[in-house]
Amino acid sequence: MKIKILDGLFIRHNQIEKNRQSIWFLHGFADSGLAYKEVFDSSLSTEFNLYVVDLPGFGVSPMNSEYTSIKEHADLLSKIIKKETENSGKVNIVAHSIGALIGTWVCQQQSEKINFFFNIEGNLTEADSYFSNKPLSFKTAEDFIKSFEGEIFEYAIKEERYRRYYSSLRFAMPQGMRNWGVTSQEYIKNNKCGFEFNNLNCNKIYIWGDLDTPKETQDFLKEQNIPNRLYRGIGHWHMVENSENLYHDIKSAIKTV
Repeated sequence: MKIKILDGLFIRHNQIEKNRQSIWFLHGFADSGLAYKEVFDSSLSTEFNLYVVDLPGFGVSPMNSEYTSIKEHADLLSKIIKKETENSGKVNIVAHSIGALIGTWVCQQQSEKINFFFNIEGNLTEADSYFSNKPLSFKTAEDFIKSFEGEIFEYAIKEERYRRYYSSLRFAMPQGMRNWGVTSQEYIKNNKCGFEFNNLNCNKIYIWGDLDTPKETQDFLKEQNIPNRLYRGIGHWHMVENSENLYHDIKSAIKTV
């Protein structure tokens, strides 16, 4: 694994042939690229150019005063991807939780370049906003983070997936989290984000588990006939809880198109 800094973003990557397809990994609310650390030990790392991103204000990436909203983060990342893959193969996106909004917008903006979008329990309905809307209940970002850190710490005592998440949360900037929470609401209302994802023209699949996915979202998948893959007995962080199967299946899916 190597490190790149592109337009202020901290990006973990491997180094193989430039003309290969690339896969870009986007984390969710208050998370970081640590969520995907197993990918560099997977078979994906020998066949694709991998880019694991810390978005602005999360992980090691500082906040960017020119790109503050979640939609602007998509604009920044889209610009980086376009430049970095200008003379290389197709681009694949893997995005988790509310980071899938960013993934959807990147796919819209880079439609001619995108091969496959893997949406891991991303926001499709208003019911999916169970973490990212929490900042709205507090007057300041600092008040929110005091409460949220305590809540996640209690989960982390009992579950490994939350220990990984808590590690990333400790690096996240409170104002960055609040910015995502506030600026994402207009795209979540009335399930707009779900319809945007479903309207993408690229190859796409929604990956979900039956432990945490809300019933409203399960119903939405059926009603809208969205391509999806269920992993039974898996919670919200498939790349932590089910990394071997997830990365194997991502590789197989890309090779079919």
